[in-house]
Amino acid sequence: MFRRLLLAVSIVFAWSSTAAAQERPKLSTMIPSLFGPQGITLAPPISTTSHEAHFSNASTGTLNLFNSSLMQQLTSLPLPSPASGFTYRLDPGMGTLTRSAQSFGPVLSERAETIGRRKFTAGFSYQHFSFDKLEGIDLSSIPSVLNHVDIPNQDLPLEHDVITTNTDIDLSVDEVTAFFTYGLTDRLDVSLAVPIVRTDLRIASTATVQRIGSSNDPMIHRFPGDESSLDETQSGTASGIGDIIVRVKGTVKKWEHAGFALVADVRLPTGDEEDLLGTGGWGFKPFAVMSFPYGRFSPHVNIGYQFNGDSVLAGDPMTGTEGDLPDQFLYVAGLDVGLHPKVTVAFDFLGQRVIDSQRVQFGTYSSDGFTSPNITFIRDQSFNQNSGAASVKLNPVRQLLVDFSLIFTLNDAGLRDNLTPIVGASYTF
Repeated sequence: MFRRLLLAVSIVFAWSSTAAAQERPKLSTMIPSLFGPQGITLAPPISTTSHEAHFSNASTGTLNLFNSSLMQQLTSLPLPSPASGFTYRLDPGMGTLTRSAQSFGPVLSERAETIGRRKFTAGFSYQHFSFDKLEGIDLSSIPSVLNHVDIPNQDLPLEHDVITTNTDIDLSVDEVTAFFTYGLTDRLDVSLAVPIVRTDLRIASTATVQRIGSSNDPMIHRFPGDESSLDETQSGTASGIGDIIVRVKGTVKKWEHAGFALVADVRLPTGDEEDLLGTGGWGFKPFAVMSFPYGRFSPHVNIGYQFNGDSVLAGDPMTGTEGDLPDQFLYVAGLDVGLHPKVTVAFDFLGQRVIDSQRVQFGTYSSDGFTSPNITFIRDQSFNQNSGAASVKLNPVRQLLVDFSLIFTLNDAGLRDNLTPIVGASYTF
């Protein structure tokens, strides 16, 4: 059933985007090429001054830096855990497998219990991201100021002109992930997560000439058609397989009311990073898990580190130059509670420290009496990105679990979706 569902979703996603993909550039190049491959190009001047308008370097530089900031942080989206909600252990006295926990566990983090020898779980999850902000800046209104290139050995009034842009970015990601977990032994699980991703990107921007120094000659800096402003739009959709994750989890130690496990995730760069379906780089995430089951209550803690490889998303998609994706230090704390034999609720604090990332900050441009909101960039800065999650798991029949979750932001750092819904289902055999 789950394989058929995944295949159907994959076919629908692929069919809906095949035609569009043949007619558009890759999604990762849409922002840098918004005003053309050479950036903003103005009409030739009609004046006594022999002058070429030089804003192209500023526009391509700003768009490339913003694109790098956005793309790097798009690669760190949270994924539901492929862990089974049902966990079992061998009862030596009876020689049979019995439930090892009274709750069904969390959705977005791990617990120390394993699924049990020869047990198998198959399931899927669906989550929708509709991004609202980047570093606290509303994606529907991103301001920038583009300076004229400095002409050596001259101080011409026209050099004081600037171009302001206001850009609206509508970016959403839908992800259906099929996951499978098998218990090799009572203390060792292996899991596989296969995501199918659909990414939608729409960009609309207005560029306006601000004639601070050339107000007496409006023909020096103008767009084709003698216009003072220019509107540009780009849009596209891509879908396909994302980055596959392979997980190995082993319970190292068990106590009466505690357990300690070590987990290792390997991320395979199977998604097309140029179309924002994957990261484009290998990943390795080792982490430790502690859980403290006591009756219906089970607190848990996860601490790990995400190592990332190189990708064009951290470099320059326009030239294919790769850069180093930021690593992440991950920290999670939560509690799952078995309210009823068939109902579990879970709460998680999800934290990550992104190491040496390209960042954007909001500011104000001021020159010659002209002021305008503006964005600037910071290279190689680390920051903490914190979220919360609330989940409920239901067991309607047999070993079937259905879960519902909401992720909500706790700070503005990074690329944020204010509220992310997740639904899923799994069955343990």
